[in-house]
Formats: sequence, structure tokens, C-alpha cells
Amino acid sequence: MGPLLLTVIATVCALKITVGVARGAWAYRTPCAAVVLWVGTVVAVPLGAGAALLTLVLDPHTGQAANAWSTAATAAASAAVLQVSWHVAARFVALNRAARQRRRRHEMLIDLFGVAHPDLPGVDVIPDRRPFAYSVPCIVSGRIVLSQGTLDRLDRAALRAVLAHERAHLNARHHLVLQLAAALGEALPRSRAAAALPARVADLVEMSADCYANRRVGRRPTITALTTLADMPVPTGALGAGGHAVSLRLDHLRRQPHCCQTRRAKGVFVAAVALTAMSPAVAYLNQVVDLCPWRAI
Repeated sequence: MGPLLLTVIATVCALKITVGVARGAWAYRTPCAAVVLWVGTVVAVPLGAGAALLTLVLDPHTGQAANAWSTAATAAASAAVLQVSWHVAARFVALNRAARQRRRRHEMLIDLFGVAHPDLPGVDVIPDRRPFAYSVPCIVSGRIVLSQGTLDRLDRAALRAVLAHERAHLNARHHLVLQLAAALGEALPRSRAAAALPARVADLVEMSADCYANRRVGRRPTITALTTLADMPVPTGALGAGGHAVSLRLDHLRRQPHCCQTRRAKGVFVAAVALTAMSPAVAYLNQVVDLCPWRAI
């Protein structure tokens, strides 16, 4: 019953955390930790289910009559989890492929109309009077795009906050987190929590980038930059400093300037690491190592 129990516990934890991220108010209080916790549990569950099936194959006691019910239940539960995970993975790959194509076309436009800024390495400037800023993820790093209107309206501190916000998106690979949330929502269309997940995760990653800019530059420049870029949408497939849940993000910066440094946030980070490290994958893989034939040599 050990593998079955761990599979059920891990699946229940993943479902509860997903529902909490999609609907709970606590995620807005600790956005950075909430994203880490959700991604860790979602990734750990299919790994644990796969390792459970591998354990059943290698365990010499699997075929015994006394273990027949436990073996069948574990195999059925693991297979169900892997089936859903496979569907989510297929949607994730399809979304990622489509996003890469859109980004390639957009990068061609940036190469045509953008100008490299001499004082801002890695930044392309578009000759547009409207203020906007966004980042385009790439395989290795990414590109940050600013308009001339942004450079004209923001002072040096606010400009640093915008750049810190965009670098946070690129360094944390937030586009992959958004694609994972979208894939889960499309794979489970009848689930209300899964349907609400993409919009909520989009809010959380923007708030996480705001928190990073707040830590690096300060709250006032970050609020100034966010207010200036509030009404400007970003291209599809890009991640921008404004244009998404701006009022919510401004309220978060004003009320919780140290959101990712509080005891609550640190506790959620510890829970994310603990749940991922003590997932069924770790327990099952330890059993697999003990059951491998070369251990008897």
C-alpha cells in the first residue's frame, strides 16, 4: 500500500494547491512562493506516478497473490495520473511550438524597426511615442523591447525598475509557467479551477516580477513605472511591465512591499521544496535503486 498511498497523497496535494492558486487569496500575498509551490507539485506528481509503475515492474513481490489488490490499485492510479499528465504535456508542447513561431515572427519585426540602445545592452528601442515595454523569451536568454516614449517619460530609477521587471520574466522563464497553466486549463476544460488558472498565474508572475523590481530598485520607482505603462498592452507571446491587472499589482506593491521576504513567504518556499523533495518520485526511485539487479552483484 506504500506506493498507492504516496500516489494518492501527492495527487491530492497537487489538486489542493492548484485550486488554492486558482481561487485562494493567499497566493496574492506570496506570489513568488505560490508559483514555485504550484510548479513543483505539478511536475512532481507525474514523475512519482512513473516511478511507481517502474517499482511495480522491478519488485519481485509484485506477482504474489497477497499483493494483487495493492498492485492493481497502484497500477490503475498511476496509469490514470500519467494519462492526464500526458494530455497536459501534449498541450504544453503544442502551445510552446506555436509560441515559438509567433516569437520568431515578432523578432523579425524587432530587427526591422528596432534600434540597439548604446547605454542599455541587450535592449531594442522602437521609435514609437507610446510608452510600452516587454520582453521576448528566447532559447538562451531573451530580448527586452522599449519604446522611445518609455525612455522619454521615465526617469533613470523608473527605467531601471522596468528593466529589472523584464529581466525577472526572462530569468525565471515565466513564459513556460504561463504555458503550463494554459496547457492544464485546456487539458481539463470541465474543471473550474483549471479554467481560472491561466489568468491567475498570469497575475502571479507579473506580481513576482514586480517584487523583483521592488527589491532591486525600490518601491517608488517600480510604482512610477507601472503607472506609466499601465494602459499599454503587450504582443501575444511576450511578457510586459504593464497591461495586466495593474490595479491589483499597484495595491499589492503599496500594501505588501516585502511580500516575498516575509515569514509567510519563506514558509511557502520551504513547503514547496519539501513537497518536491519528498514527492513519490524520490521514494519510488529509492526503492528502484534497492531493487535493481546490480545491487545483488
